[in-house]
Amino acid sequence: MFRKRKKNTSLRIEVREVLRGCEAGRLQSVGYMQVIPLVSDLNDDRFVSPVQCDADVYTTRYGTLGFRNPSDSVMIVPCHAGYVVKQHAQDHAMAHAGVVAAAGDRRYNTAACIQASQGGFIKKGSYRMLILPHALREHALRKRGEKNYQKLWEDISVFNQRFGVTSQGHLEYFLQAFKKELDEFVAEFECVPRQIGAIVLIDDRVVGIERAPSHAYWQSIWPSLIRECYGSLAIEAAKANGDRPPERSPRLSLPVEIASLEELESLIAEIASQEDERARSTVRELLDEPLDLQHEETVADVSIDTATSEHFTGQVIREGEKIVYASLPATSAFVKSQEWTRAEPFAI
Repeated sequence: MFRKRKKNTSLRIEVREVLRGCEAGRLQSVGYMQVIPLVSDLNDDRFVSPVQCDADVYTTRYGTLGFRNPSDSVMIVPCHAGYVVKQHAQDHAMAHAGVVAAAGDRRYNTAACIQASQGGFIKKGSYRMLILPHALREHALRKRGEKNYQKLWEDISVFNQRFGVTSQGHLEYFLQAFKKELDEFVAEFECVPRQIGAIVLIDDRVVGIERAPSHAYWQSIWPSLIRECYGSLAIEAAKANGDRPPERSPRLSLPVEIASLEELESLIAEIASQEDERARSTVRELLDEPLDLQHEETVADVSIDTATSEHFTGQVIREGEKIVYASLPATSAFVKSQEWTRAEPFAI
């Protein structure tokens, strides 16, 4: 339930409200990353993504990113959408989410250049969309109101240095160095029927909650989320701890001899069930966590709010009390935390 806080005009909800109307699908797991699909019969096709409608993207000056919505639907620009182009132009990313009215054209002068010292403007056209790596999203959101095109250069430089690539404010250096690994995440984690969101975990730790207004919208943004945003976290975990996390080995030991294929299938199913339950148990305690929503703007009858809590920082877009879009990456402090507790059975 939405309720106003006493001391200011912001709203407070619980994480479970972001997940209202969803059910948890079967866990998908590859290496360090796990994904719990959020499935639902709720399918609001009044909203489209820039990918769905082949929106024209462009820059008019450094730090100003424009979108032309050619559709008759409201376009939601995902939080921290970015564009790395092949032309002689400076790559840009949003520092927050955006909303563009049907058949509308809108420019955001709070965008960030993500390619230091490169000149040139992005010509109006349709380009592949990325979503900033997880480690950069908290920095971008904190600086969402700044009109300074250089505001992420130092953060990108530090990010690159952690991965052993050239430590300059060029995000493309990271993308080029780990292209093969990032591409693999897209192939390994596929959307399931009726999916409109996901809870993403790295080594059994929740690192993000994502929700879209419709199945089609989700399918269009999922490759960007799993590739650059959460894929970068999985790569970092593998670099720090090795390719196979030892603590994620099966809790159920396989016998030396297996009598039949049916017995093997049964054992594999039990191992998968145990892994599924471990992942869900890390989510349970978060459902009651309060989220403070600070209103940013209202466009086309929907409200964009910045959401903060002890463990998450991101944005939601709502129509009244109905959440139509949410992107809640975990804070860097939460990602690094080693303390996990168990709570009541998982329910949405």
